[in-house]
Amino acid sequence: MGAVVVGVDGSDVALDAVRWAAREAADRHAELTLVYAFDVAGLYADGAVAPLLDDVEEQLRVEGDEVLVAARAAAAEAAPGVASQVRTDRGAPSMVLIEESRKASLLVLGSAGRGALGTALGSVTLAVAAHAESPVVVVRGTVHDGPVLVGVDGGPLSDGALAHAFAVASAHGAGLTAFYAWHDGRSPALRAAGAFDRLRDAEERALAERLAGWSGRYPDVAVERVIERSEPGRALVEHSERSRLVVVATRGRGGFTGLLLGSTGLSLIQRAGCPVMLVGPRAHTAP
Repeated sequence: MGAVVVGVDGSDVALDAVRWAAREAADRHAELTLVYAFDVAGLYADGAVAPLLDDVEEQLRVEGDEVLVAARAAAAEAAPGVASQVRTDRGAPSMVLIEESRKASLLVLGSAGRGALGTALGSVTLAVAAHAESPVVVVRGTVHDGPVLVGVDGGPLSDGALAHAFAVASAHGAGLTAFYAWHDGRSPALRAAGAFDRLRDAEERALAERLAGWSGRYPDVAVERVIERSEPGRALVEHSERSRLVVVATRGRGGFTGLLLGSTGLSLIQRAGCPVMLVGPRAHTAP
């Protein structure tokens, strides 16, 4: 199994991500890789910095060493038996992390921070989640002892999210909540015709059929099916308050369409009550 890779930048939330990643690496019997990246090429664009580039780069390197020492100490405290390695890179953080994802089992980021990785709620997370070849976890909220929550929308990437959700639930001895939602405004004609009860029955059957294969593969995981007529992002945030992890595909259909491109995805990353796993179109399948 590939390493669990975590991006660090010296912030407290990055250290929280390191602790979560270290415990997850222990559960997966995987190695932990701590990555500090600073974009040297980007410094050339700043006319005031360019003449001092050698000094600035050296300072960034010293800071990176200090950040990695602190991160390694946090990892050792959270999971003493986990082997860890460090990497400092002069490239753009998103590109460095995407490269790491090619051989990683999981890529982990804090929910906010400072420096280059301080854009975790912006370009870095969006770029990494869209192009990573492993699932991406944004660590935020509280790690509860509840079930793994997975958003299901029937799209082709739902199976990827389900695969990773079942694998995590099985590894942690946790249950799984499969959640499906649709908007109230799906169709005024449906509301007028009173068709929602029939639609709900059809959706429940479809969801049960979609889960049947995974339940057969993971008989140890107790599954709860939840179908709600609500806005998916808001509903997932509410359910996350009693979940250990929420897992979603980064693209889908229906309520989850364009998850990371608009308010739904950002709301989940910003407001979820537990860590969020994003399974992108290039993410490898669960073990």
